[in-house]
Amino acid sequence: MNDVDIILPVHNEKDILLTVLREWASVLNKMNISYSFVICEDGSTDGTKKLLLKLQKAYPIHLNQASLRRGYGRAVLDGIASSNGTYVLCIDSDGQCDPRDFHTFWKLRHKNKVIIGWRLTRMDTWIRILYSRLFHVLFSLLFFNRLHDPSTPFVLFQKKSILPYVHYLTYLHEGFWWGFIGTCLKFSISVMELPIHHRARLKGKTQIYSLKRMPSLAMRNIVGLFALRFAKKYAFNKNNIFRIAAQGNTRS
Repeated sequence: MNDVDIILPVHNEKDILLTVLREWASVLNKMNISYSFVICEDGSTDGTKKLLLKLQKAYPIHLNQASLRRGYGRAVLDGIASSNGTYVLCIDSDGQCDPRDFHTFWKLRHKNKVIIGWRLTRMDTWIRILYSRLFHVLFSLLFFNRLHDPSTPFVLFQKKSILPYVHYLTYLHEGFWWGFIGTCLKFSISVMELPIHHRARLKGKTQIYSLKRMPSLAMRNIVGLFALRFAKKYAFNKNNIFRIAAQGNTRS
């Protein structure tokens, strides 16, 4: 069992994935902890699949692949289900998460069950930031909290603390981290927020949060947020915790 597994949902990131893994491996190796990258590859068509086969020879990688697009939220859930680490760190694979911030997270890992990043200066498009701020207003009304950045994709948690609640993590898809933190607040799971550096994408543009798609995406996740807030509590069955993972994925 590793100290930590780093989950990266990946879709068409051939041009930047090597740089991301190299940066993170450099930091993690200096910290002298055991780790692996859980790469949740999501139906890429740009050569990412072939690149990952080469990267497996250089880095500790577990592949969790899907032949068809499963979406961001499902990819993250599959990564959580297939991870072997005591702790799980979830980050995006676009290079916006700075690995130098991880040392502080790791040092404080025993203080709270979940530690998330707070992007003091957010390097995203204006339309994404605008929708996020509006969504934050609704989120705060439904889940009273003082968090500044509940949608950050820089999240560290102990796996056993989250597994009993994986059912609730399916309500929001593109807005997965809103649903994740909403679940934590719903069930009084302690959350710590730490300032982090947020960088511009290394290359390319976001493939999800385009101007054309934002209205429908926002409405879908608003419905999901209400569904999560008023969802009934389900009895936890430890024999079913991995059924959340999609069928047909491979891990190597």
